[in-house]
Amino acid sequence: MEIGTQGGNLVQSAASPVSKGQASPQSSKAELSNQQEMLADVYHKNSVKDPTPTYDRPVSISSSDEVVKKTVDEALDDIALATVHLYTPGGDLSQSVERMTKQYENVISELNEQQPQLTNKDWGISITESGELQVTGSLTEDERTLVEQTLNGNDEFVAAANEFKSSYLKYIDMEVRGWAKYDVNEENFSQVFDLKDMLGSSKADDEFKSAWGYESNWMQLHDNISAQLNSKASKY
Repeated sequence: MEIGTQGGNLVQSAASPVSKGQASPQSSKAELSNQQEMLADVYHKNSVKDPTPTYDRPVSISSSDEVVKKTVDEALDDIALATVHLYTPGGDLSQSVERMTKQYENVISELNEQQPQLTNKDWGISITESGELQVTGSLTEDERTLVEQTLNGNDEFVAAANEFKSSYLKYIDMEVRGWAKYDVNEENFSQVFDLKDMLGSSKADDEFKSAWGYESNWMQLHDNISAQLNSKASKY
């Protein structure tokens, strides 16, 4: 590394012996010390500083093939598990809808006994962040109160609805295709899924019940979920 002219003069001066008749050894020693300090200042001033690192986070890299293979295997296991629980009739998501469907008939029957006009009105059911069921759509305040009290009064229906929500959010994080391309989370879940629309669209007919033994048609359920995601959720 090149040192400036000033630094070179200081080195030469500092290295030269003291002549006779000049300063005493003590003053020469002091002068030498002072010149050395000046030389150090010049050196540091002209030195090129190390660049500031742009990534300070510690990085741990392993060359073990076993570790890499385990990570890949775990990721594949997660994807397989998510596929089962999101898209198959025996998965957690479909089974939660099956339990909701069985209770939904009781809820609707109870509501129709008190307010028959509700059948022809446009309203829906969403799940709040706290897990309560909330009515959406064009209902009067009294009708909304009645429906919400009836829905939240059915513990099995509420539990199944919340299981649907938790299953979706849990397994969608492991998924890499299909529904995973939509941005659905705890905060916007109630704005994306209308349970009333979902249950009405996926109710199984007699032929499907006879063939599969389910109250809900899981194929129509998947179509409805896809349609709601496409119309109300943003894509990543």
